[in-house]
Amino acid sequence: MKTLYTLLALFCSFSFVHADERSDRLQQHVKYLASEELEGRAPGTKGNVLAAEYIKDQFKKIGLIPYGSSSYFQEFPIITDIQMNGKGNELSIVMGNKEHILTINKEFIPIGISDNGTIDCPVVFAGYGISSPADKYDDYAGIDVKGAVVIVLRGAPEQDNPHGNLSQFASLRSKAMTAKEKGAKAIICISGSQFPDSLLALRYEQGGKVDGMLIANALSSKLEEHIPALKIAQFDSIIKATKSPASVALPNARLRIAVSLKEKSVNTSNVIGYLPGTDPGLSNEVIVIGAHFDHLGWGGEGSGTLASTKEKSIHHGADDNASGTAGLIETAYQLSKKPLKRPVMFIGFTAEERGLLGSAHFVKSPVIGLDSICMMLNMDMIGRLKDGKLNIGGIGTSPGFKPLLDSIGKLHPVTFSFTEDGFGPSDHASFYVKEKPVLFYFTGLHSDYHRPSDTWEKIQYEGESMIVSMVLQTLDFIGNGSKKPEYVKVKSSAQPGQTMSFKVSLGITPDYSDHPKGMRITGVREGGAGEKAGLVADDIIIKLGSTVVKNVYDYTFALGKFKAGDSTKITVLRGPREDKEVELEVTFPQKK
Repeated sequence: MKTLYTLLALFCSFSFVHADERSDRLQQHVKYLASEELEGRAPGTKGNVLAAEYIKDQFKKIGLIPYGSSSYFQEFPIITDIQMNGKGNELSIVMGNKEHILTINKEFIPIGISDNGTIDCPVVFAGYGISSPADKYDDYAGIDVKGAVVIVLRGAPEQDNPHGNLSQFASLRSKAMTAKEKGAKAIICISGSQFPDSLLALRYEQGGKVDGMLIANALSSKLEEHIPALKIAQFDSIIKATKSPASVALPNARLRIAVSLKEKSVNTSNVIGYLPGTDPGLSNEVIVIGAHFDHLGWGGEGSGTLASTKEKSIHHGADDNASGTAGLIETAYQLSKKPLKRPVMFIGFTAEERGLLGSAHFVKSPVIGLDSICMMLNMDMIGRLKDGKLNIGGIGTSPGFKPLLDSIGKLHPVTFSFTEDGFGPSDHASFYVKEKPVLFYFTGLHSDYHRPSDTWEKIQYEGESMIVSMVLQTLDFIGNGSKKPEYVKVKSSAQPGQTMSFKVSLGITPDYSDHPKGMRITGVREGGAGEKAGLVADDIIIKLGSTVVKNVYDYTFALGKFKAGDSTKITVLRGPREDKEVELEVTFPQKK
């Protein structure tokens, strides 16, 4: 390998030539990718297709070639929408011999996470539909909802609840899961004092349906009009004044509900370009460089914009992640002029915002054998360098990474913060769980994250140009070195990206794509609660505590019930046929 001394001279010549031109090119890429025309690049939309075509055209112009086929695109299907299936959606209120049918889309609407089916059940008002004994609040205390329809208020009680923060249970999915566990057959959400009396939109939500539960949204005024015992404002006031539930069965009332929804799937594509290496003897040591190019489109799930707003706006995604995509294209441009000894595969990933779906698909169905990949470098949000502070993740996944980056850092006005772990909420995690060394370049979160205000003019292009220089320097050393990076499994007790409201961590990486039997695990952290319990990669979690787990959202709902020191059972399927049921005992460790 080159010595660090000779690297210094090489780096200086590699880093600072034509910096202004590089900044201009980066700006050109970001400006287009984050433009109004591309409408936020959500997977399955025209804007996402245009972004993919733009990346392909850039790869082709640079001189990258497709790998193993004539196409730069790696297609796969994703669910992007949900629709009402004909006229099979109905909601009616039955009081004695009188029945009032609510008007679809005007007085009620099914919710995208609803299962399909038909029921006729008695009715219970269950406050905000929250049950959290740890926070000393339980809307289900003292009431029986088995076989009933529960009516619940949107949102959560006052956020300054002295017994704890209940906002973590405010999502409709969480409320539906709680109602299901209490034995209810359906849940109707309505507006209290926090929201106007209007209907939510029917839209597909990541995670799919809540099995066995019918879920709808109805106008509060219409339910009150036909169910005399339902006093919404009065009940809401009691809850807020007393900080305690005001749940009650509604005598003589029944609800008849029918839901019939169908999902819509479309194809989306990763974009892959290949640059052969100059040393044929190293052709099976491919470096993967990646950046996701999708974003949130017009908002919706995952948006930082307040959920109560009715106006949608384009979420431009300039930093997240037009910046990383621009860095990917610029890196390809520079390396094409001076190829490395090792080959490089450049990948623009799609559907990262939907749960790393693009990179997960690639490692499941790689266009190149995974054994031929020697490392992965990921750029996600590299456009907001502030005070020269740059985070580099995965630094512990190969023993040579930290001394290399320390040397590179001395050549730039930059301060590194390092994350040892190769896990994290971006595409490098999909490669780390396949035992590949990874590096992740990231300039940090900011107030425009996942908001329409993440626009092209806010990118710090000179800073991004410097980051690209550091990426090139890293690749020069690794791509031309005598040895490929050695993989190290990093011991970690933390779970980057985990929601702060969770009191515990199982220490696993979920597979965010759907699985018919449960939630598949793609990786298990060394030293974590899951590993100590006996979980291994490719286990399929089907039950955690009392909660049946069908997907990552069921899993996070179940996880939210526990605190440090708790023990519970976890049931998994394992084996080549995924049919061997194994029950394990897990204990969530106390914080040190």
